Amino acid sequence: MNPGITTLLALLLTGCTSMESLYSYLGQTEQVSAQTPGVAVTRTQPPRLESLSFFSSRRFAANRAEPCARQLMQAPEQDPEPIGYVGEDVLNARGMIEVNNRELGILPSRYRIRFQMAELSQKNGTTYGFSQIRVARQDALNLGNHDFITIPPAGRTTQQVYLELQRLYQQLDACVAG
Repeated sequence: MNPGITTLLALLLTGCTSMESLYSYLGQTEQVSAQTPGVAVTRTQPPRLESLSFFSSRRFAANRAEPCARQLMQAPEQDPEPIGYVGEDVLNARGMIEVNNRELGILPSRYRIRFQMAELSQKNGTTYGFSQIRVARQDALNLGNHDFITIPPAGRTTQQVYLELQRLYQQLDACVAG
């Protein structure tokens, strides 16, 4: 039997594993934390993820930013109008994205990530900032379901949210570029 599979089965059978250790065992070693560039964490106890920001060298284009935001983000349930403000050098919007996933590769789950987003023109590009980030989770067995909650500064959920908002930023940036 493959030594990797043997080790994985031993970890699962002994109960000494968590999603974090399994995640790192499967080769995902670059974990998001308060030290990751663009990640801001609250000073409250317990600390929580405050915001994420990403930078693009592409110039902000207000005429493209609004249609792209409408196309790529859903409006939160309580707010049918996601765009708060669009100016020559800024776009403010409230949004949500849904992500279908599989826990441990088998258990279907769905994440809904709600956030406030600002695209800000900078001298040499655009900053995409996400704040007021909350996540809701639902799985097929109702084991880890919860409504929108704040996010810890590190861990599997934080990693998932970071990757999904990074993907959204990249899609928005490519859309604005045309």
